[in-house]
Parts: sequence; C-alpha cells; structure tokens
Amino acid sequence: MFRKLMEKLKSLSTEGSPPFDPATLDDPVALKTDWSPLKGGGSNFCTRKLVQVSPHRYEFRAAAGAICFYLIFFVAGLIISGVALFQILRSGEYFDAGPLIMGGVGLVFILVGGLLLYFGTRPVVFDKQHNCFWKGKIPADELIYATANELLMPFSEIHAIQLIKEYVSSDNSSYYSYEMNLVSRDGVRTNVVDHGDLDKIHADANTLAEFLEVPIWNGI
Repeated sequence: MFRKLMEKLKSLSTEGSPPFDPATLDDPVALKTDWSPLKGGGSNFCTRKLVQVSPHRYEFRAAAGAICFYLIFFVAGLIISGVALFQILRSGEYFDAGPLIMGGVGLVFILVGGLLLYFGTRPVVFDKQHNCFWKGKIPADELIYATANELLMPFSEIHAIQLIKEYVSSDNSSYYSYEMNLVSRDGVRTNVVDHGDLDKIHADANTLAEFLEVPIWNGI
C-alpha cells in the first residue's frame, strides 16, 4: 500500500513538472528536434553497458542482468512446452485441450524470450574506422554512403547527444526510463539506448560526447 502511494505521488510530481524547453540550448537544431520519447516503454534497470573495444571503437553490450531476464522467458517457455509434450505423449491424446493450451503458452514464452535476446544483444556500435554509429549487423559497404535513419548515423551528421526521460506506468510498477538519442544536423533522431539507470546514462553520454566531440542536450 505504501509503495503504491509513493508511486502515485511520483506520478503527480512528474505530471506537474514543466517540460524541458529546448530554447535554453540556444541552438536552432534543438528547436526543430522532437523532444518526446523516440522509443516508447523502456526498463527500470540498466540493460546495456558501454565497453571500449579499442581507442577507435565503443560498443553497448547487453548487461548480465538483462541477459538473465531474457533467458528467464526463453527457459520458462522450454520447460512449459516440454511438460505439455510429455503429457501428450504419456496420454496418447494428441488433441487434448489442456496440454495444447499449455504448449501454446510455452511457445509464446519462447518467442518473447527469443525476440528479447535477439534485439537485446544485437550490436550497438560507435566506430571511427567507419566513422559511423549503427545498430544490428550492417554490411560495411552500406556504411560508406549511409544517411541518418533509425539504425545508423554517420559521425559527420551527428550534431548532439539527446537525453530525455519517460515515466512508464503500469498496474504493477511505475518508473522512469532514460533515453539516449543521436541528433543529426537536420534534427533526425536515432536511438542508442533506453534504460532505467540515470547515473549510467549520464556517464555513458559524457564518454560518447568526448569521443564524438559533440555536445549533450540534457532534457532529463
């Protein structure tokens, strides 16, 4: 009960706080940039850690806690599906509704866990050899003539690092998720990470701002 009361008070304080004014940045690009969350939702813990692979390359890699969280769904799905299959084989009733429903639930868990693992562990790279930021596996020849989009942004187009927050509320929990985006000279945004560790998002933004030699727009 006390926790729900605190979450309600937090929600009210968030709704009452004035929105960030990009005019304070004294940058015309900031005025034409969207300051709403680029990626809805998020998490209440750190899902990515910034790793320096070499003096010319940084990568955001999945945090151990995030991988464990993703695996819980996947392994639970395997167990549920395994139990359902065992019941079907033992009874010989291949169209029994109970085991079939259980197996379907297991498959849903496997699918969700698999998708979380795939998107949660895909590469998120800043590379000076290619002078580009990208997410996922992108062929090197596509990076040469690439323009800013939702998956990549050439270093030459990066104008600033944008930090914003989103208050995520559900029936069971409420929390802030903090989002780091790259902003191009034309105001195009590309999401980098989105998680719930404020100190980490600030530290990583400072590291990348120095690496890229661009300013941080702190809208948090």
